[in-house]
Amino acid sequence: MAGAEMLWGASVHVINAIKHLSGTRHSGNNRDRELIVEYLSDQYGNGDLPRGFEAISLLHNHFYTGRLSDEELSGYLATGIDFLNRMLELAERESA
Repeated sequence: MAGAEMLWGASVHVINAIKHLSGTRHSGNNRDRELIVEYLSDQYGNGDLPRGFEAISLLHNHFYTGRLSDEELSGYLATGIDFLNRMLELAERESA
């Protein structure tokens, strides 16, 4: 469960960094983060990003509720790790 929350935290930080790079105001809420993910998905043609954001959101919720089964947790962790790695790549592209 701690790993799920750490993945959430790392993802939030990279999304916030991309938002900062874009020069837009950041309110710090998930809707703003979701908009950044949608922007990046449109900009770079990666339709999996919104699904990745959903996975990390479910992992974050799981940290507090413990509602995911072991199978679900494993699947969302794999999707979340892929999401985070892709977001790190896109953050680098955005900063170039």
